[in-house]
Amino acid sequence: MFLFLSKATGALVAAALLLFTARRWVYLWAAGWRALPAPPPPDPLPAVLLLVPARDEAANLPACVDALAVLDYPPDRLRVVFVDDGSRDDGHRLLADRVAARPGWALLRLPAGRGKAAALNAALDRFPEGELVVVVDADDRPAPDALRALVRPFADPAVGAVTGRRRVANPLASPAAGQAALEALVHQEITLRARDRLDLAPPLLGSNCAYRRAALDAMGGFTPGALLEDSDLTVRLALAGWRLRFAPAALSRHEAPVTFRAYWRQHTRWAHGFGDVAGAHLGPVLRQPGLRLALRLELVLFSLGYLDRAALLAGLVLWPLAPGPLGMAIALYLIMPVVQVIVALRRDGTAAPWRAVVWLPAFLALEGAMALTGLARAALRRPRVWRRRVVPA
Repeated sequence: MFLFLSKATGALVAAALLLFTARRWVYLWAAGWRALPAPPPPDPLPAVLLLVPARDEAANLPACVDALAVLDYPPDRLRVVFVDDGSRDDGHRLLADRVAARPGWALLRLPAGRGKAAALNAALDRFPEGELVVVVDADDRPAPDALRALVRPFADPAVGAVTGRRRVANPLASPAAGQAALEALVHQEITLRARDRLDLAPPLLGSNCAYRRAALDAMGGFTPGALLEDSDLTVRLALAGWRLRFAPAALSRHEAPVTFRAYWRQHTRWAHGFGDVAGAHLGPVLRQPGLRLALRLELVLFSLGYLDRAALLAGLVLWPLAPGPLGMAIALYLIMPVVQVIVALRRDGTAAPWRAVVWLPAFLALEGAMALTGLARAALRRPRVWRRRVVPA
């Protein structure tokens, strides 16, 4: 009986791994398509409310302020608001003088930490202006032309949100930073490009992204307490019929986690967040009438998030008991990330992250453990905490 159950479970795990592997091959194929023609820029440029949520980010804010100060966007069309979510450091004092010296800039201080999503909602309630709402994390450094590139797809009235490109600025700082750089390259050079070309709701990145205010209002804003407010809104906007776009010309830079502990914490938080997304939206995705089959399947797999990593770990455990198809599925699954990394690096033309490839097998092995940890936290309804992250020196 035990052997029968092991073989049956192994077959299910093999099927899951093959499904996710096939999805990656489709991404690789579609990412090579010619880019969609860029729409003409909106005329006039839309009014933008740019929000910078921050909690204990004093170390990151000066560089963020400097980057936002040189954005190439008409000042009379741009409102910049820093949202201090109950910080306990000196960030609000640092911001006060800089914000006061710039017309159109403001600082909103919240007395107690509410979490990123609730802090953004508070800013939306306080500042009703802006046809578009742009979110930039405190550790991001948008390029001067990033905002113009980010708003361009909104010339299409069906577009509800746009995500830009985020490049890791410190890929050689440590093995963890190098792995984060590889993940970002694959996700953006292959996954986001492919989903944009296939019109399959490219997922929002949470920073350097823009929302149509009308779409946000229709969704009731950001989901309070959501660990992945960006992924949550990706599914909600797609279900509501809004198009999502990827704007690779909208470039922003940020520092990746340097220590293994920070990398582990970040990825388990993401897995936890995807567990929440699955719990909240799998049912609506499966029941939504009129949803295209390809989009329905993609939203199901996206909501499941890190399930394929957990399946890989389960497959490695079951393989001695159920060899054969399971072993082949594991091999095919493990080959695909290497192929994607090579293609993404060649397409991006960045030489530095190649050194991080040597650490890829070790981090692939760890991803299953991180996925299981995060999913367990979601199932156990562990607290959702917005942690401070300081850019390394």
